[in-house]
Amino acid sequence: MHKDYKTVLILALPFAGITIPSIQLPILEGYLKERDINIKTRHLYLKAAEFYGLKNYNFLINSPNDSYIAQMIFAKYVFPDYWTTNEYKFREYFEKQVSEFKGVNEDFTFERYVQRTDNFYNWVIETVEWRDYDIIGFTLNYGQLLPSLAIAKKIKELDPEKKIIFGGSRTINEIGIKTLEAFEYVDFIVSGEGEEPLYRLASDFQNHKFLPNLIYRAGEEIIWNKSDDFIDLNNLPFPSFSSFYSELTSTSEEIQQYFHLYGRIPIEISRGCWWNQCSFCNLKAYHKMYREKDFDRLIEEIIFLSDEYKMLTFQLLGNTLPKKNYRALFEKLKDLGRDFTFYVEARAGKLKSEDYTLLKNAGFSTIQTGIETFSQHYLEKINKGVRVIDNIAALKFCKENDIKNSYNIIVNYPNEEEIDFEETKKNVQLFKQFLDPPHISHFVVSFGSLIYENPALFNIERLEYTTIDKLMFPIEYLEKGLSFFYSYKKKIAVCENEWDQFVKDWIDEREKLQMMGIKTQKEIDTLIFYFVDGGEFVKIYDKRNPENTMIYVLNKLERDIFLSCMDVVVFQELQEKFSYVSEDKLLEILQSFVQNGIVFREDKRFLSLPLRYGLIASQKTKKESESLLYISGIKRTL
Repeated sequence: MHKDYKTVLILALPFAGITIPSIQLPILEGYLKERDINIKTRHLYLKAAEFYGLKNYNFLINSPNDSYIAQMIFAKYVFPDYWTTNEYKFREYFEKQVSEFKGVNEDFTFERYVQRTDNFYNWVIETVEWRDYDIIGFTLNYGQLLPSLAIAKKIKELDPEKKIIFGGSRTINEIGIKTLEAFEYVDFIVSGEGEEPLYRLASDFQNHKFLPNLIYRAGEEIIWNKSDDFIDLNNLPFPSFSSFYSELTSTSEEIQQYFHLYGRIPIEISRGCWWNQCSFCNLKAYHKMYREKDFDRLIEEIIFLSDEYKMLTFQLLGNTLPKKNYRALFEKLKDLGRDFTFYVEARAGKLKSEDYTLLKNAGFSTIQTGIETFSQHYLEKINKGVRVIDNIAALKFCKENDIKNSYNIIVNYPNEEEIDFEETKKNVQLFKQFLDPPHISHFVVSFGSLIYENPALFNIERLEYTTIDKLMFPIEYLEKGLSFFYSYKKKIAVCENEWDQFVKDWIDEREKLQMMGIKTQKEIDTLIFYFVDGGEFVKIYDKRNPENTMIYVLNKLERDIFLSCMDVVVFQELQEKFSYVSEDKLLEILQSFVQNGIVFREDKRFLSLPLRYGLIASQKTKKESESLLYISGIKRTL
């Protein structure tokens, strides 16, 4: 190690979840160690979970709360006078949250919330080896700003010579500048990718004014060295999670067991988004160019991390599945013959039904598809670049392959109209009985998004501070421009749609139908809408209305047309495939499918809705798949 190199400590504070280690720390640690920098990383959110108690910690960071709200008590150390004056407001907010949620320990009062925060804060200052390092960095996502400010402030008070650096999504671009202006104890901000700026800050500190992506002070002026330089993900060393596991072993047995039961290692597969046009998304603010790891490099990294940490469960980090070579990736993972479990985000409209089967066989058990809505009118407003029929197809393919799709719908968009709600309700009527309901994501404006940059285009008269920000920050600090999320005042008032009730009704109906099937103790009765293929005919079993079960029997031609709609298909493609059938006859058959709700139509695109029994059965155990295909009902021929 070079004698002039600075030593580096990087901290990840609460309120990150404990089931997925911070990916930033292992990447930075690997990058700097490869270049002979003395760096240490600490995953302190693990110890925080122990201080608060695991159940309480999960209550703080999960719905109906979130990690952004959980940080509020740290305002006590960042703004002590403000806290003294407004402590009762924090108490009222916390007690209201507790009263509406039964998942928190009864003894987790506001006083204990504050006391355990004090205990953790003091433990960090007294125990963490920050005195041994020249540069102390903090990685910041949404719930880590106030905790990081609190610790940084105290470190600077105790030793003004320490250099404090912030980086992460919470301090990008202009917010990074505002953060440096507002808090004199922060010396540097990295806006964007931090590997190279952090290395050069440690190795060539005297020339830090020339470092890319660095925001720093020059007298009274704040300088931001904007840069278009990008890291090639394939050239990064494998991330090192040794510090995480070391940290884990120093926590309680409860925390360790929880991670070993539910934890997964993150693997970065891409940065940025190749679509990058959704109006609500701010990803382009800190990843201006889409990049993904090569297929071979990704496989090599998965194998290495699996062997190194004896782990088979992974979170693939990227805003969608790889754009290129994804089938080869799935095939290779399947052929490795390991019991992998993968979690990943995906985009509707790209994968075919067979791709989902391949995904399942490769170990992908949970997907979060960017559904957002089942209204085409709404999709066009948010510039999602997909169709309703693509969203339905993604959920259908997941259901057939026993892949959990943990998806959201965005509600209360600023230019949302009643037509968006009604169109969603109409479309959902066809599949809500057998496809899983969404989670609700209440819309807020994010810094750097298209809506943030052009609010007037989206029926916004003005952006306003959120309720929680007005609680956590003194108004003079909000006026400095520190907010990351905003509420808003609409230019034109529009009706408030009953989204919460809509989703509740969907959940209730699904649960009711599932319980009816479970009571018979026959696996087949848990299926609501499915078909079996007889080669020369198809039988469709429709129990969406339990009081009027239907069985449709399709003849050979109808069967062939129906099966040709297993993936989203354009009418012209059907015409070419069934050239021996007149256009009128083809349309007549398709229209009968649509009228009976067994095919979904959107413009000139078609998608069959019933699930493939043969595929579902293949996902069951041998005993389950041998269940008799028996059902009572009315036999009909289309």
